[in-house]
Amino acid sequence: MKYLSPSTILLTGTCCFLGAMSAQASNLPQKIHESKARLESIHQSVANLQAQLQKKQKSQSELRAEIHQLDVKIQATQAQLTKIQGQRQKTRQEIQTLQTQINQLQQDLLQQKEILADQLRAAYMLGGETPLAVWLQTEKPAEIGRLSVYYQALAKARLDLISKTQVTSNKISQTQGQKKQQEAQLTHLATLTQAQEKTLQGQRAQHAKLEEQLVQRIAADQAKIANLEANANILNGLVNRLSTEYAQQVAAEKAAAARRAAEARKRAAERLAAERAAAARAAAERRAAARAAAQQRAELAAKAAAEQRRAEQLQKEIHQEAVPPPTPVQAPQIAELKPTAPSTPPASSTVGQGSFPRPVSAPIQHLFGTPRMDGGPNWQGITFAAAPGTPVHAIAPGMVLYAGPLRGYGEIVIVQQADLVLAIYGHLAKPAVQVGQKLQTGSLVGSVGSGGEMNADGLYLEIRSHGHPVNPLHFLR
Repeated sequence: MKYLSPSTILLTGTCCFLGAMSAQASNLPQKIHESKARLESIHQSVANLQAQLQKKQKSQSELRAEIHQLDVKIQATQAQLTKIQGQRQKTRQEIQTLQTQINQLQQDLLQQKEILADQLRAAYMLGGETPLAVWLQTEKPAEIGRLSVYYQALAKARLDLISKTQVTSNKISQTQGQKKQQEAQLTHLATLTQAQEKTLQGQRAQHAKLEEQLVQRIAADQAKIANLEANANILNGLVNRLSTEYAQQVAAEKAAAARRAAEARKRAAERLAAERAAAARAAAERRAAARAAAQQRAELAAKAAAEQRRAEQLQKEIHQEAVPPPTPVQAPQIAELKPTAPSTPPASSTVGQGSFPRPVSAPIQHLFGTPRMDGGPNWQGITFAAAPGTPVHAIAPGMVLYAGPLRGYGEIVIVQQADLVLAIYGHLAKPAVQVGQKLQTGSLVGSVGSGGEMNADGLYLEIRSHGHPVNPLHFLR
């Protein structure tokens, strides 16, 4: 069985863990791509429903304006109907007064006719005699004057009564004519009243129909508001999920880097210890060699001295060469190896403290935190009134976490600018980046599109800090 050192086992486990982390990181774009496909299908369905809703229903303001106009017409019609009814009542009273006058005149005429009949009857009984004949036939001349006055008064009363009777008859005829005119006017007013009542009923029916349409429109607006809130919740969920996965990935990378640094330090320490041990062994060997050389030189010196003494004793005439003493061999000096401290990576630059350029050169249409015109949650970002097709550039460096459709926001791109700062570019015609792509300030993100919750052409920019929307103007110049 082959023996494995602890360092080899630790290195193998680290490689397996890093392989698993890289596999998990590679699965993140696949998960985002699947979410993109589902959101694209939902977004298409919502776009079709919104198009049908805009074609079939009037706006809420137009319906309210029409209802207000109908209210004014109904009030005017009711006022006119009340006026006509008052005229009818007045005409009825006038007709009743004329009828009373006619009845009184007819009674007067009847009395006048009876008196005139009595006078005519008395005149008939007197016969055809004239006052002159009566004066010639009377036997009492003194009564002639009295009878003459009586006949004159009677004739005048008869003429006055006949004239009064004619006047009464004329008044009756005139009053009956006025009565007929008032009755005709009453009939005309009745016709107008029926026409006004019919018009009022039609206006009320139209009013009820518009009110029903308004109720339907309000219900549709409420459903739209709920849809916008649901879209915002979907975006929040997506941002939170992507931020969590990104944070986990960064933490795993940091932990792996720390483990790699620890392994490097351990290997460096092991190499340093091995080098120090080798240097110590070499130094010991050099010291042993030096001791052996010194011992050999000492033995040679002792032998030379003994030979010199023997030569002196024998007094031989032989020239004895002096042997110089051997020079001592110096041991080489070994420099001490010191471990070098591992270099620390530079700290990442903070994002959000400087002034960033705008993504497009266009005026701002909606500010952060302002209410929407059609209700629903307030704007969580800002919108630029840019024409379709306008290039959109990144406001700061970062990595693309998501690029694709999102219900209510059209095509969007989410860029991780820092550990806790996200930039969201919404309502794009088509993203020009891919998930995992590194961007620099001014890099092309996409182009301006239309649709989504803006219901107009333009760009939507939202910035999240610690998962919460913040005012993008704090980051833009």
